[in-house]
Amino acid sequence: MNQPTKRRTPARLATTAIAAALAITATACSTGGSTGPAADGPTGTAKPHGYVAGASEAQEPQVRLLAVSATGATAVHDLLTGETTDLDRVDAPEHAATDGRFLVTSTDDRTTIVDGGSWTVDHGDHTHYYAAQPRVVDTIDGGGPVEVHSSETMTTITWPERGEAVVLDRAALGQGEVEETTRVDATVLLPFGEQLVAGDGDVVRLLDADGEPTGTEQACADPAGGIVTRAGAVVGCADGAVVVGDDGGTSVVALPAGADRPTAFSARSGRPTVAGLAGDRGAWLLDVREGTWRLVETERPLRAVTAVDDEDEHVVGVDDQGRVVVVTASTGAVATTEPLLDPAAEPLLQLDAQRAYVTDASGEQVHEVDFADGARVARSIELPEAPVAFAEVGL
Repeated sequence: MNQPTKRRTPARLATTAIAAALAITATACSTGGSTGPAADGPTGTAKPHGYVAGASEAQEPQVRLLAVSATGATAVHDLLTGETTDLDRVDAPEHAATDGRFLVTSTDDRTTIVDGGSWTVDHGDHTHYYAAQPRVVDTIDGGGPVEVHSSETMTTITWPERGEAVVLDRAALGQGEVEETTRVDATVLLPFGEQLVAGDGDVVRLLDADGEPTGTEQACADPAGGIVTRAGAVVGCADGAVVVGDDGGTSVVALPAGADRPTAFSARSGRPTVAGLAGDRGAWLLDVREGTWRLVETERPLRAVTAVDDEDEHVVGVDDQGRVVVVTASTGAVATTEPLLDPAAEPLLQLDAQRAYVTDASGEQVHEVDFADGARVARSIELPEAPVAFAEVGL
């Protein structure tokens, strides 16, 4: 692993209120390891609550930007310290996807997994924030467009055009080992607790961890696009979406007749409302908890979109002119940046609860956009090379 370079940018600062909330959260979940000897102490044997081998636990999200250039040069930029670390080179990526920790890139015949080295585990009543060394993990034979999703125990990698998916042991992956537990024929495969949600052909099925059907299934024409939310797992269908609830039950949320369907969904991690493209009209918002669709229309067609799902219902997208577009769905207010991306290039958009990140059309920069402040460009971050694959990790 290469050492951090001397390239630095100003660190991103958390507000006092957020820092205080994180400190309270850390205190609330520290009971499992605050009494008795530490696990690695001279007399300790029990591991503290939340212990992960090879990782340190923090009191705030360890947010990083993970980027791969057209030549396969790979680097991770720490948004808190401003340091950039060069990682091992990978195959020049043609496709990419992220689950908030791992960035998965692929060529036509091979898939590479890169560990960003930071992640969040949400236990509902408390949250853990972890940091470890970033690294290139390994490759898997087979390529093409790729999707990746993870739970605490499983990571699924799906190649929709091939109709194939693999389930990996998440703990082993975090330790730098690729351990396949099963393979499934599917165009969508989501880890959902200790089970799997698979979409293939004209049906969505609930599988056990070994990939065997549990008997629960729901009709779904042309499954495409999936996401796991706090309110259930979502699989897109030709006429809407199938939602699988925590109890294993299924429901169908139908789109209006004749509507352009979304084929992918994106949202801030864990939130119950997700966004997808609505043809040339803007974006669809799917409220998974309420089982409703809402159309958010935009002046120009969007090429990428994600739902923040905050109090103001911000929706952040990139339009066909390369501008970042922020719609406040609760009021209808719209704010845009100047063109920041090459309109002909695949838009690279990531966001968290406070900021959105997009690559600069001029090359080796990522712009940080404050979507709650009129789409203000808060700062620009220098990277060693212009990215063609990009992820914000630590979420």
